[in-house]
Amino acid sequence: MLPVIAALLPLTRLAISDQILQYGIWLYLLVFLVILLASTVVGGPIPDNTFLFLTGAVALDTGLSMEWLFVMAFVGGFAGYEINYWTGRLFGFAMIQRRVPEVLSDGNVRKAYDMVDRFGPAALILSRFLPILNLPSFIAGVNAMEYRRYVGFNLISSAVWCGILLVLGYYIGSISIISGYIDYLTDLYIIILAAALIIALIMFARYYVKRNGGCSPE
Repeated sequence: MLPVIAALLPLTRLAISDQILQYGIWLYLLVFLVILLASTVVGGPIPDNTFLFLTGAVALDTGLSMEWLFVMAFVGGFAGYEINYWTGRLFGFAMIQRRVPEVLSDGNVRKAYDMVDRFGPAALILSRFLPILNLPSFIAGVNAMEYRRYVGFNLISSAVWCGILLVLGYYIGSISIISGYIDYLTDLYIIILAAALIIALIMFARYYVKRNGGCSPE
């Protein structure tokens, strides 16, 4: 995988970076979309932590607004966990497990329950940085956690997660030694952005086909 990315970096700099990065508003919307999908229970394979870090790292060089990046990432992360909570609360564990057994495997669920039992609602914050397929937010819905309490922790977790990673990436990207390689970081950022969207589309298409295939008459 790494040799493929290395081979693509010069190509993206010549053919993609300059053209895409001038359309800042679309990148803000893409940040929202990627973080939204990555925060749902089926979005575990999307490298959201790396994505947020690189978003902050390339913001200075590309002229993107850190304030708007934070707002879009924050709203996406918050909305994703809201989807998880209400999915668990309205549909329950058994129904979702039948739909997406790969996500709700026994091992993943056991780790998520252990985290919730050990840290309580604070697991919502920890799961952002150490995601177990974002299951603690889903489990909070299954267990019918009081919504006012849940939404408070959801707001805090999304703000802390997005803020720390974006700011950390921004300041590391501004270091003179690192800034010399910002073109490569920008290329890597675009590749991860494209890969995240492709992964998300493939996952949702697979689950959609599986669901419809399971419902079709024999």
